[in-house]
Amino acid sequence: MNKDCRLMKILGAIAVSAMLIGCSSVPAADESAGDGSASGETRVSVLEYPAKNPDVYEPGNGWTLSWSDEFEGTTLDENVWTRQKMMFPYNNELQRYTAAPETARVEDGNMILTVERIKEGSMRGSFTSARVISNPGGEDGNSAAEGKTFLYGKIAARIQVPYGRGLWPAFWMLGDNCSETGGDAAWPGAGEIDILESGSVKAPNYGQGTVSGALHHDPSPGNTRKQNLCLDSALVTLPNGELMGEKFRVYEIEWDKEKIVWKLDGVQFGEMSISEDTRDEFHKPFYVLFNVAVGGNFTVSPDETTVFPQYMYVDWIRHYTR
Repeated sequence: MNKDCRLMKILGAIAVSAMLIGCSSVPAADESAGDGSASGETRVSVLEYPAKNPDVYEPGNGWTLSWSDEFEGTTLDENVWTRQKMMFPYNNELQRYTAAPETARVEDGNMILTVERIKEGSMRGSFTSARVISNPGGEDGNSAAEGKTFLYGKIAARIQVPYGRGLWPAFWMLGDNCSETGGDAAWPGAGEIDILESGSVKAPNYGQGTVSGALHHDPSPGNTRKQNLCLDSALVTLPNGELMGEKFRVYEIEWDKEKIVWKLDGVQFGEMSISEDTRDEFHKPFYVLFNVAVGGNFTVSPDETTVFPQYMYVDWIRHYTR
């Protein structure tokens, strides 16, 4: 959930109607490098019903449960999960992430991430939030001793996202060699898989009834430009004005050596090729992140209509293999 592929998604959404299934290529300036632009493909579609009931999840034929956290009990499993502490994160976001236990707690069968307004206004530091990761090892206590990483399979989570102007909830993954947690690959060289991103953004047809998925990676072989690139972006919009945050929904990817497939409540809305010849970032272990950002490049700033505190509920996360 990084940088200026967000702009590419926003501009791509403007170019299509809410009911269109199609593609458009849109350049996106790279804020981090300042010496080039990235381009990619944005797919926008409307969710086809009947979707599966997210209250009764079936992984499908051939999938076997390998690992899960059902968030039972009263405490977060700190052998797996770490609450990251970050004073001012990326993307011009307004929140700071705190490691305080109350920002990411387990209660009533859910992991609950809490977003609070701690002072008036919408400036950097006006909000606290949670960013929870499963990265093992790490430096300076930045991640759990054991953690949990994944390579291929189905990664699914049942989530109720918060919604309101200026909120940016996400369920995503980073390569475990990412320099952010002690690895040797600067972002996006370790690879990033966005399973869920949603928010009220500065463009029509791309708001709180829409979810996106994307891949981030280094430039392709032979391309010397030094900037963030999105391999692709997949978007899906709920019909009839529904909002993502109105109820729990299942967000998932199916990941193998050839491709990554995105699904919402069992309905596929994106597929991207990840050939080992050109995209080796996506053939190494990845760890999971859950977080809620406030403001930033992907969304707008909160206003008087945004109610705080806000909550992101994660009922479970599961990994399946076949």
